Amino acid sequence: MKKAIFFSGDGTAYKCSDSCFSEKEIYPETLPALRFLARRGFMLVLVTPDRQEYKWFKRYLRNKTLNLMHCSTEIKNLLAFIEEYSICLDKSYYISDGLYLKKFQDIFQDIKCNKILVLSGRGVKTLGQTNADSLREFADICRDIYSAAYSIALNNSSFMV
Repeated sequence: MKKAIFFSGDGTAYKCSDSCFSEKEIYPETLPALRFLARRGFMLVLVTPDRQEYKWFKRYLRNKTLNLMHCSTEIKNLLAFIEEYSICLDKSYYISDGLYLKKFQDIFQDIKCNKILVLSGRGVKTLGQTNADSLREFADICRDIYSAAYSIALNNSSFMV
């Protein structure tokens, strides 16, 4: 079974913007974080309802050596994607600034999928609106996607000191 990193783009991997895709700004830590996770055997999956957003991000990565998959936020599509690629959710993570977090909580309420909240984008606002009981659902709360990648690596190390 495969392990995956599901992540929302806007606010998590690049700057939140209501403007067109050509004006979006990729966070400097995004590429190193995605490379770091890919080298550790994670399938990279951008979760967005907008296929144009995926195409834009894929074009941005065209000269990079990263394999990026796309999955819609529709529940049936997410579940079909997980089944099609034989993804082990116990070893997978969802990284988000809060975008689509409610959908993922609804989908994975009975299935363990690790969730990491990043404070980039809408993350600080999401953290402020989250009650203490809901905070326990997060595997970690990190400054950005890069620190989330290191958190994942530390929590998945094969040895303990």
